[in-house]
Amino acid sequence: MINENIRNILAISEVETLFKLIGDENIYLVGGCIRNALSNKAVKDIDFATILNPDKIINILDHNNIKFLDIGKDHGTITAIINNNKYEITTCRSDIETDGRHALVKYTDNIKEDSNRRDFTINAIYVNFSGQIFDFHNGIDDLNKNKVRFIGDLEKRIQEDYLRILRFFRFQCDYYEEKNGKEDLLLIQKNLDGLNKVSKERLWIELKNIIGHENSIQSLQDMQEIGIFSIIFKEVEVNHNYKKLNDILINLSLPNTLSCKLSSLLDNDQHRILDFIKENPISNIEKENLLGLSNINKNIVSYMSMREARAALYRLGKSNFINQVLCQWSKDSNEKTTINWRALVEVGASWVKPDFTIKAIDVLNMGISEGPKLGEILTELEEWWIDNDFIEDQFSLIERLKAICFAQH
Repeated sequence: MINENIRNILAISEVETLFKLIGDENIYLVGGCIRNALSNKAVKDIDFATILNPDKIINILDHNNIKFLDIGKDHGTITAIINNNKYEITTCRSDIETDGRHALVKYTDNIKEDSNRRDFTINAIYVNFSGQIFDFHNGIDDLNKNKVRFIGDLEKRIQEDYLRILRFFRFQCDYYEEKNGKEDLLLIQKNLDGLNKVSKERLWIELKNIIGHENSIQSLQDMQEIGIFSIIFKEVEVNHNYKKLNDILINLSLPNTLSCKLSSLLDNDQHRILDFIKENPISNIEKENLLGLSNINKNIVSYMSMREARAALYRLGKSNFINQVLCQWSKDSNEKTTINWRALVEVGASWVKPDFTIKAIDVLNMGISEGPKLGEILTELEEWWIDNDFIEDQFSLIERLKAICFAQH
């Protein structure tokens, strides 16, 4: 009997098309789509393994007018694009030689041989178009046990590709069984120096995925315990505040904001945040968001009034305000203030930025010449407007503008 979730994947028109064109006997679903389907999780990317070499896949796709990308051809991967959806089709391979990050491979027409070079048992489950499952390493049993297990010899798998250390902790966010993990952690610990062979870009991607997961705490604690943060991401420290922040995000059904959670792991400390930015290849947006939390506004307190909150929202911006509230909340040990913090988050979420209606032309009409003074007047007036809770009376704004301009003469 075919698993219902797998049946749904096989029924996708693009999936049917690829099976039909490449040949039912030549191609299999594999990896995350099968893992997630069998564990009732959302299926995102749908990947295939094939016994045909990349050139044959290209010929089939090209002959049938299907767009494709061949940038992964050297690794055996061709990406088919159907209805703007991407499907990776990777030729089955076996490793000849590895250097701790990259492997010299040969193609094979044997899916069991291909499965032997994969990382975890739960990622090495194959399904053909008939829905038949090929599970050479008892991955389904591990899914049922909520266990992340390396295929074959753990140290050998890690030494083939040290990035698998962080991938282990990423998958552990979804599949964690405490009593099964301690021996693995000790063996992983023996191989931590190999992380220096992995590019900072790839390490950063994996850390982001871990932090962004709502079940990140156990993985991050394990990573800290075995000494990963003494080798990479040295400024990171898992503390009580982070755990509380994670619980708050879950309880309020808020998205796991990377900048907020990462800043908490860096203790919202400006020096640690600057060092982290310097050492890691984070994007400009990530950098900007993190810097926004490098110096928490001291006025963000649980007992601030709604008027003060609206002023802070305007000055900080909606996202930064909410993140600062969450960071301060996570540091507050007084449970009685919970309702206050929650109210501030709700105010931030529903806030709509008011429009400051006075423009440069209005100042010019007061006889002020263009130049720095014009900007200073606008800034002073805007600050007065904020302090007066964004007064909507246009007459009062004009009168205040007149008074400021008169004082400048």
